Amino acid sequence: MKLKTNVFANRAARVARLSLGAVSLATVAMAWMPQTMRAQNLVLDNFQTGAGKVQAVSGSQGVNQTGAGIVGGTRGISIVYNPAAPSVFGQLSTLQVRPSADPKTVPPALIWSNGFGVVPGIEVEYFGLNDDTPLNLDLTDYDRFRLSFDGTSTGVVLTAEVWYGGDFNLYGAESCGLPASNHPFTLDIPFSAFAPGLAPITWSSLDGLFFELTEGTSPLNSPNLAITGFYAIPATDPAGTITCGPPAT
Repeated sequence: MKLKTNVFANRAARVARLSLGAVSLATVAMAWMPQTMRAQNLVLDNFQTGAGKVQAVSGSQGVNQTGAGIVGGTRGISIVYNPAAPSVFGQLSTLQVRPSADPKTVPPALIWSNGFGVVPGIEVEYFGLNDDTPLNLDLTDYDRFRLSFDGTSTGVVLTAEVWYGGDFNLYGAESCGLPASNHPFTLDIPFSAFAPGLAPITWSSLDGLFFELTEGTSPLNSPNLAITGFYAIPATDPAGTITCGPPAT
């Protein structure tokens, strides 16, 4: 499993025109199909495949999960503790991908659950079918990422990264704080908000995607939350509930 960053040690490094004339209806429909597809959200992870979980009271624990609903086919999930702050009372932190038998009633989700006094971070990564395979993901038809939350019990800090440059060596990062919410909400992360590495971000060919969540300002936050979807969003789509960084343009 590719642990590209560490939640605590490296946080500082994180942050047609058509003429209808005599053209048949079938031809018109085919000609418009690419435009229609570009206007749709791109599902990066629906959490309906790659079921499983990791649990930890200290250190780091992770697993790679595979499935058809995951961009690139592989999702890595990890729990990462600060070595100086393990679970004081031995309570578990659990990170689980839970598919749904009836998505219309209960959505599939990535669920992070923590016992009392538990303050680790979680990391979620997307890459090709093995650790050395880049996604070669083209997001030029989109202008932001979106994470759908079912809710979060406390405030948390989210950091997102995109890896690029052909060798997983460069990354752009953006961080923002999220408030507690008892209701579902969406978080938009505009591509324009990402601070690039040593070279401009190549949105036409990304190597991998990464996001992490850590507790907020309180040392006893012990977050409990659920993420129900991860998407790339076109500029034509309305803004989400919260926008991280500058508004999408």
